[in-house]
Amino acid sequence: MPSSMPPLPGFEREVLVPDGQTPYRDGFNRFQFCFRHRLADDDLFAIPRLVELAERIVRSGTPEHFVVFGATRGSAKTKFSQLGLETSLAERVAEVSQERTWLKLAFAQDHDPAFRALHEELLDEIERLTDFPLHHELGWSSMTIMLASPGIVTPYHIDHESNFLFQIRGTKDIWLFDPADRRVLSEQEIERYYAGDIHAADFRDDLQNVALPCRLRPGLGVHNPPLAPHWVRNGSDISVSLSLNFSLRRLESRARVYQVNHYLRRLGIRPRPPERSALIDWLKSEPVRAIAGAAPRSLDELLQSGPRRLAAGLGRIGRMH
Repeated sequence: MPSSMPPLPGFEREVLVPDGQTPYRDGFNRFQFCFRHRLADDDLFAIPRLVELAERIVRSGTPEHFVVFGATRGSAKTKFSQLGLETSLAERVAEVSQERTWLKLAFAQDHDPAFRALHEELLDEIERLTDFPLHHELGWSSMTIMLASPGIVTPYHIDHESNFLFQIRGTKDIWLFDPADRRVLSEQEIERYYAGDIHAADFRDDLQNVALPCRLRPGLGVHNPPLAPHWVRNGSDISVSLSLNFSLRRLESRARVYQVNHYLRRLGIRPRPPERSALIDWLKSEPVRAIAGAAPRSLDELLQSGPRRLAAGLGRIGRMH
């Protein structure tokens, strides 16, 4: 999602706090780990500043970047679709302490030069600390600010993107599950997710004990690999968090294999999971990539552009007969 803002000088300071013990290199995109950062209670995340950001988003013509859920203090089993998506003005940011509300300000880097500078700084630092060619592999990235009322629950779910979550204000408990544990997350759930069902991952009470619990407070963060299930319960104060999400091209190819596997399974075929055979993965993913386009810029494009183009093509053929 390209930005029209001019180039900016770098962020004013380093954000991540390397300590020699945080497993940036070994853990990146493989398992969850906690890290320390310098964004706690930064003025950039003060409520008046976030109200200003929300107003910019509303005026920008991209209302999908400002999302408000009527949230729950109930169970991790609740789906996002059950939370009651609201159409709201930016003033709701200032009212979050009195509400049962979960707000998301997405693509902050596209709406504010200061957040853009922070976004670039974080990508540079992560590339350096993980020793991973992040900029070369990057498909798209989003810097999302989340505000949550006291005590609410973010439902159990999975994400396609890699994630670095920074706790800025308040506390929250997060339960993190191993994405490679097929007791927790089955191949069929992943296939349904990549076929467009973003609520495909189901929480199971009997597996809660295998989760890694983590209490986040200002100055702490957690790295969550792609497809790692998780759910969150907010503390007794307003929570302000920053989520840096990014999609890698190699994981976009894996997503297309899962899409093909979903439809093969519907035909009664038991498909081979991805990353077992490079040739078979290529034979599955390449036709989908050709239909969908090589450079999706969002999860919606990744999940839906191929099926939409296929349906449009079939519709044109049908009108010719």
